[in-house]
Amino acid sequence: MAPLLVFLGVMGMLFGGDAGEPLEAYSGSSALLYPVAAWMAVVVATSEDVVRREITVVTAGGWSRVLTAAALVSVLFAVAMALLAAVWPVVTNPHPYTAGQFFVGLGAHTGCALLGVGVGLMFARPVFDSTGRTVLAVFSVVVLTYPLGRVTPLGWVLDALGHNEVSLSLLWAGVAGAVLVAAAVLVGVRRA
Repeated sequence: MAPLLVFLGVMGMLFGGDAGEPLEAYSGSSALLYPVAAWMAVVVATSEDVVRREITVVTAGGWSRVLTAAALVSVLFAVAMALLAAVWPVVTNPHPYTAGQFFVGLGAHTGCALLGVGVGLMFARPVFDSTGRTVLAVFSVVVLTYPLGRVTPLGWVLDALGHNEVSLSLLWAGVAGAVLVAAAVLVGVRRA
């Protein structure tokens, strides 16, 4: 609940007034979605204590099924937040949005959300058993991603949107996010 409340609160602040041109307005909510999706993935992946998680793993038939389910739930939450983030400014921002701009925004948000989910799952159980270590690792990666700028897939998205441009980097960021989620599941399975 906490990641969702933070997301909704900040979205309300971002789009409480004139947020600017459509693609530029999407850059702020895309930047927000990355850490919130990572946080949501950590919440999903660490929602059970160690004993209950072991029972779940045995009942489900192994870590691969548990981690795949955690990834799917995290991705579903992230895509729902991406859809909300793409629709919100269309309704509240006084600038008109074309269908093309909306779909570019939806793609950008989805890419950033997948990147966040991948980062969140990469350091969650069973990679790190301690929630404290998971939070510290995810927080560190998220905070270090922003200053790296266009070196990272997140930077590709934010740079394109910030310059009010549409580029293939938005698509590549989504692909990188999907690969990161899959890699997080594989790393978790190997670590288990």
